[in-house]
Amino acid sequence: MAKTKWPKLPRFFVPLFHCANVYLCRSKEEWQQALLSLSEQEQNLAHSNGRTMHFCDDDTGENMYLVGVFDGQISTLVHECAHATFYCCNDVGVTIDTGSANETYCYLLDRMFSALLPYIKQE
Repeated sequence: MAKTKWPKLPRFFVPLFHCANVYLCRSKEEWQQALLSLSEQEQNLAHSNGRTMHFCDDDTGENMYLVGVFDGQISTLVHECAHATFYCCNDVGVTIDTGSANETYCYLLDRMFSALLPYIKQE
């Protein structure tokens, strides 16, 4: 069985830690194609406006975050970027404390959201 081809997706390289790539899926079809190319099962997205998943390459140790925004809404993008930012901070050992400023988290979320925003088409 031939492997599914990786879709052409907008990419954001995590600048702070140089440890991961974030890919944006703008449709459920792009999401399913990306999953299949990663040898993952398709998912039931019937009631999903967005989704975020973390993957790690066992050979290289490189992290990848797949962010899906299926409804074209900015609010969904920021929500899913927040998930990806939490994953990234956790993966590099940055603790998020609800009583602290969490500047690392805030700046990374800002950069990720700003980089991916131009790829979201507003209705």
